[in-house]
Amino acid sequence: MAAQQRFSDYGPCKTTMAEIASDCEMSVGNLYRHFKNKHAIMIACLTQQLQEKLDAGIAASAQREGLDALRAFLQTRLKIAHAQFAGTRHLFDLLSAIESRHRDVLLAYERKVIIAIATILQQASEQGFLQCSDTEQTAYDIHQATLRYNNPINLQNNPLDQLSVDLDRLIDLLYSGLRSR
Repeated sequence: MAAQQRFSDYGPCKTTMAEIASDCEMSVGNLYRHFKNKHAIMIACLTQQLQEKLDAGIAASAQREGLDALRAFLQTRLKIAHAQFAGTRHLFDLLSAIESRHRDVLLAYERKVIIAIATILQQASEQGFLQCSDTEQTAYDIHQATLRYNNPINLQNNPLDQLSVDLDRLIDLLYSGLRSR
């Protein structure tokens, strides 16, 4: 958490292992025993944030059935992502470092999100709430359609209330095409 805050406030270029160690109240040597370098810490922080967002979305969807599970998944992820990125002062630097050096982490996470959406769609289909001949492709398409609501720069530059309303309208549009007839 201390490293996440340091990266958020100062960016990866201006963050040192010594500062992270100090923020964590440990020695630099001890920090190096756990992490090879600050990029490894950055990846650990990013992975933790993304997993927390995914887990919360899955938990929220488990509380609902049918297409309401998809709404719960998407809205919960939006709220968490907005909280994670809205106050990040050096967001562009952080994103540039991750995108250029660690794209594989982002792609692996994207795959997990698509699988989670496909699972929700499959369950809703089995329950008779929707018709979907290819849940994997539909999950991919929904993920692509909702990227605006997970893009850190967009999250930082727009109020949560407006994004939530916009996302609800998009979900309503998706539902009109997916509902069982």
